[in-house]
Amino acid sequence: MKNLTFPKFCSYNVIKPLVCCPDCQIVQESHFDFSFLINSYANASEECLEQFYRKIPCNKFPEFSNLDASIMCYKNPKMLETVIAGGYDAKRNEYPHMALIGYGDDPSSADWMCGGSVISDRYILSAAHCISSPALGEIKYAALGILKRTDHPDLWQTYDVVKIIGHPKYQPPSKYHDIALLATGAKIRFNREVLPACLHRGSDMPQVATATGWGAMGHRKQLAEMLQVVDINRFSDAECMAAYPVHRHLKNGYDKDTQVCYGDEEQINDTCEGDSGGPLQVKTEEGSSKKCLYTIIGVTSYGRACGYVGSSGMYTRVSHYVPWIESITGPLL
Repeated sequence: MKNLTFPKFCSYNVIKPLVCCPDCQIVQESHFDFSFLINSYANASEECLEQFYRKIPCNKFPEFSNLDASIMCYKNPKMLETVIAGGYDAKRNEYPHMALIGYGDDPSSADWMCGGSVISDRYILSAAHCISSPALGEIKYAALGILKRTDHPDLWQTYDVVKIIGHPKYQPPSKYHDIALLATGAKIRFNREVLPACLHRGSDMPQVATATGWGAMGHRKQLAEMLQVVDINRFSDAECMAAYPVHRHLKNGYDKDTQVCYGDEEQINDTCEGDSGGPLQVKTEEGSSKKCLYTIIGVTSYGRACGYVGSSGMYTRVSHYVPWIESITGPLL
């Protein structure tokens, strides 16, 4: 400010502006050359495998620069590990398929509200109710590779969204078929920070799954600054039917074929406002034939007041929509 250079305001606390301040570590990381990770492959599947399973000298990464070149590391730090309201902070590069969806005329001033999942080098999976709003307009951008809303600009891998494809049976304000595809103008470049997720196929649903997003930290609370992670439990079809009975936006009540609900009976674990469109996922089991780190089982759709013990959120069941998705994208992972 001394030099009359004013910082960007990220948000407001009542009327007090909040200033964006990237941390020192991120600024240093932003200048590191990741070009050695970029290669040409016949398809996204091969590139995904390459990014995850091939090792490189550890000293290629800034945090391991003092190690001997003979010591090898996986390209994605997540391979070194086993693997929201009530949630906890994600680690950098832990969920490389995560997308933050933007609305507005310019990325620098966009409103970043919904979430999404990279599923190929051209498409992002999200919720149909995120497509547009009277206040924000239509989706314009997708930000990839970030952990925090205040990440240094060099870390934002921002793509123009040039085509929005909502499911043909989605008719707002109805809550059915709440799923959409966003096509990017440029091909998405896969690297340490950005990789596609697989889609769940079949009728089996895990008892425990993980939701991620930059949404509100609780009912009527502020949006999360850092990507949040929450582990939630599946509710039975009977419980979902009781929680989501017939009403004007659900004329047939909960539909077990196209929807699923997850939450927590005993703790405050749930998705909230701003998490819409983000993934409900499970980690791909070691030795699985799937070629991704995570498999998307649901798209965050809607719910009652979030952030209360016993509350559940409704998710669009991805497996039901795989034929429709692949009719647009072609075969996916």
